[in-house]
Amino acid sequence: MRRFALLFALSPALAFADDFNTWEERYQFECNAPFESFSPADMKKREGWVFEHTGGTVKIRREKPRAAKKPTLGLLAGIKDLEPETKELVDGFLADFEKADVDAVVIGGDTSSEPEGLDQILDYLVHATNRPILVVSGNMERGAALNYAIIKQRKAGFIHLLNMDIIRRYDGDGVDLVSVGGYHDRAYLHLAAGCIYKDKDLDELATAAAAVDDAAVLLTHGPPRQKGQKAIDYVPGAGNVGDPRLTEVIKKAKIAFGIHGHILEAAGMASDLSGKPVGEKKFVPELFVNQGSANPVPWKLNDGKTSYGTAALMTIDGKKASYEALRGKKPEPKQ
Repeated sequence: MRRFALLFALSPALAFADDFNTWEERYQFECNAPFESFSPADMKKREGWVFEHTGGTVKIRREKPRAAKKPTLGLLAGIKDLEPETKELVDGFLADFEKADVDAVVIGGDTSSEPEGLDQILDYLVHATNRPILVVSGNMERGAALNYAIIKQRKAGFIHLLNMDIIRRYDGDGVDLVSVGGYHDRAYLHLAAGCIYKDKDLDELATAAAAVDDAAVLLTHGPPRQKGQKAIDYVPGAGNVGDPRLTEVIKKAKIAFGIHGHILEAAGMASDLSGKPVGEKKFVPELFVNQGSANPVPWKLNDGKTSYGTAALMTIDGKKASYEALRGKKPEPKQ
């Protein structure tokens, strides 16, 4: 009897989680939840989409199957605020995502550093699009604050907002996305309670990657360690600053595609895993994209140009993928 009680205590998710609300609240103070599962599946519907939760995996499908089309993701990161200029820019990116009929809007970290900002931006996003919104934390936000902000929106009925720190695998139609939230280097956290992912979180990532049944795309805020000045982890004066542990996980798990928006100097650029640049709209067998920041504050890029906010589209075609950068325009001088 004592042995049974011990096993029961060691398996809280399997023993107690009978729906995703219970699961989500169980891990609301965690930076990254374990990749575990519960059954039976918790199924919900909203605005033409079906969400089937089994703990660390969410399976998402359209209620009316789309016509034959390559799966496409709309990529944002680094929104940071909702000033009028930022909102105008993000409105434009979301319109581009609608035109492309994306399967999900992916928010790759640095949404806001303050709880009020998180509430404001997430509330804006859930009203701006009915497509699934997949959110991961970066080095700017507190993990628990982001979790709480997402839970509040979901309790208000916006179940298409999904926390990819808690859900470790998005099972889409023709593409799977696996994730780890936070950042690898404590020196770059904006807040003391920010999220630093650990080796065990990378182990869970590898386990989630092993469960995919379509092309696997890795979602993290920071990039893997690469080589060269044209890599998406290159910062002038600092060199290649990506996480070498992440590179090793990608290699071992045989993940061919990734989304990493942290390094602003490489915004709108992409490469293979080694750091060799990849051009836009070319389908390649290995693709790691930096969607950059969807904030219009000017930023000097590695190629000498200036960014006024960027986003991207990522399209999967079986074992190949392509990307297209979306770039904000230079603001007109105020009269």
